[in-house]
Amino acid sequence: MEILVARYRSGEELLDHYLGSFLYGGLFYSTRKVVEPGRLVVMDIRMPALPDYTLVRGMVAWHRRGRRSQGTRAGLGIEFLASEQQTRDYLLSLARGNLEPDKRRRHRRLPTELRVDWRVPSEASRRPAYLGDIGAGGLFIRTRETVPEGTSIVVELVPPGATAPQALEGRVAWTSAEPGTEGVGVEFRCRDLGGMRRLRELVRRIEKDGAPQL
Repeated sequence: MEILVARYRSGEELLDHYLGSFLYGGLFYSTRKVVEPGRLVVMDIRMPALPDYTLVRGMVAWHRRGRRSQGTRAGLGIEFLASEQQTRDYLLSLARGNLEPDKRRRHRRLPTELRVDWRVPSEASRRPAYLGDIGAGGLFIRTRETVPEGTSIVVELVPPGATAPQALEGRVAWTSAEPGTEGVGVEFRCRDLGGMRRLRELVRRIEKDGAPQL
């Protein structure tokens, strides 16, 4: 997996690099580095409007050589994956200035595909699934099994380097049944500062020891 850091000086600059011709959108990434088409990457998006950098998964669709005589810059066409539609809409809303300050994410999300089990506290049975992303504020579970918004759930996962699962309590903030993005968005419930510190440490370990998987 390769992480591409994309810095934009303004929302207008990001929109200038946006590739709406792709089914799920994408970005032109300026670089002289050659990356084979079809390779999966993670784009680390940074711009002033973002409260923190945002990660979005994509696939290299094409590579373009630079031509100084024609004013053409070398770079890659990165097509976003179907699962990144929510993040894409979030970035475009920020870039266009359509997102209210209180709607901006306070925590960045780390794409990953860690195996998890989740359950409703009143139920004994666990439901196997995979994470789509995780941050200090919440996570996204890829699953076709959903429960109503507002439902309390417990998510269990084994952190990188550990052998015992860690239980995370949260609330279902939203659900999606759209093909390619089926799943459950979970908002964490931290009752104290210690709980928040443990969550931040978990995210750090996933990023450091269990790099995002695609």
